[in-house]
Amino acid sequence: MKQVIKIPSLGDAENTEVIEICVNPGDSVGSDDSIVVLESEKAAMDVPASKNGVVQKVLVKIGDEVKEGDDFLEIEITEEEIQEEDSNKEIKNDTQEDDHAEEEIIEEKKVEETIEEPKYESSASGIYAGPAVRKLAREFGIDLNKVIASGPRNRILKEDLHKFVKSKLEGSSAGIPKMPSIDFSEFGNVEEIDLTKFQKTSALNLQQSWITIPHVTQHDETSIDELLTVRKSLMKKHSVKVSPLAFFAKGICKLLEEFPLFNASIDMNTMKIIKKDYINLGIAVDTPQGLIVPNIKSANKMSIREISDEIARLADLSKSRKIRVDDLKGSTFTISSLGSFGGKFFTPIINPPEVAILGISKSYDSVLLKDKKPVSITNIPISLSYDHRIINGVEGVKFTTRFCEILSDVSYFEENF
Repeated sequence: MKQVIKIPSLGDAENTEVIEICVNPGDSVGSDDSIVVLESEKAAMDVPASKNGVVQKVLVKIGDEVKEGDDFLEIEITEEEIQEEDSNKEIKNDTQEDDHAEEEIIEEKKVEETIEEPKYESSASGIYAGPAVRKLAREFGIDLNKVIASGPRNRILKEDLHKFVKSKLEGSSAGIPKMPSIDFSEFGNVEEIDLTKFQKTSALNLQQSWITIPHVTQHDETSIDELLTVRKSLMKKHSVKVSPLAFFAKGICKLLEEFPLFNASIDMNTMKIIKKDYINLGIAVDTPQGLIVPNIKSANKMSIREISDEIARLADLSKSRKIRVDDLKGSTFTISSLGSFGGKFFTPIINPPEVAILGISKSYDSVLLKDKKPVSITNIPISLSYDHRIINGVEGVKFTTRFCEILSDVSYFEENF
């Protein structure tokens, strides 16, 4: 029996584009097998067949924009699948028959009632908007009186808020002069390359962060000789390979428990600081599609080896465009490591709604005098950017100083490996 499958719920993802088709007509697939891969502004996601059977036709093509409820697959489902559906229908019908009398009473009552249109919150000024729209407006600080409504009965939609914000960003009223378009071809040959959805989203987020958050960056450096020694010893003892980044991440977890303000957020609408009891550690990953920041949930409750495994898993998913939207939500603090690339100090940009981010540069060898004798050490440069609205310079220095101390705490790493 042929059946058309529709796109399932995509959560809060919008403007999803088909970037990969994983099957061909005639392929046998299971219910969990991926049929297409969609890309939103934040992540790529697989859409499974949801039925066991043989693919008859894929109803979308690469580049199509799709949404929940759109037809995307025609499939010949298996006999076992049909039998299972029939069985489920019988169970459902039995349940419906048991409740039939009660449903009839309810239906009769509904007929007697006056049918009302969906209600939307309104104010004395006659603004009609749903709770989700009002929440979004509060988050962006938008005065709904200034938004042009396009919905029925002059209801304000999310799309209206998007258009309002876009118009403000494009105009001088947003505080950013619009850059003039330049025809570079008059100076020589050029090539135009479209930004990916990831790059567009990243560009807007970075610009918003830099404009709205007063960044301060604190630089420091410290020896990691003791850390490298204990790392080598632990890897040999347990026959595993763990990157230094996992040790740094575990050190940050301890630090965020000691300095909870760096794990907080600020709500400028309510003028409140929101402290969080959980630590979800964001790890910036460089991918061919752009920078992606998945996060390790409850990282402070993990061992160093578990953190290392999770970093590797999230990096692989990010680079193969299989990262889940949930992996990108809820981060409380971010680490951006350039250790494998080079450099020596930089200014990492805060990832809102976080209030701090730690940049780690490539380690280098240097010589210092110890007891008037030259000693070779391995140093690592660190750069901490923080939101100066809630974190002052003294706290920033304390944070980086304490981090340098933790990196020399051999017993802490041995206990948490």
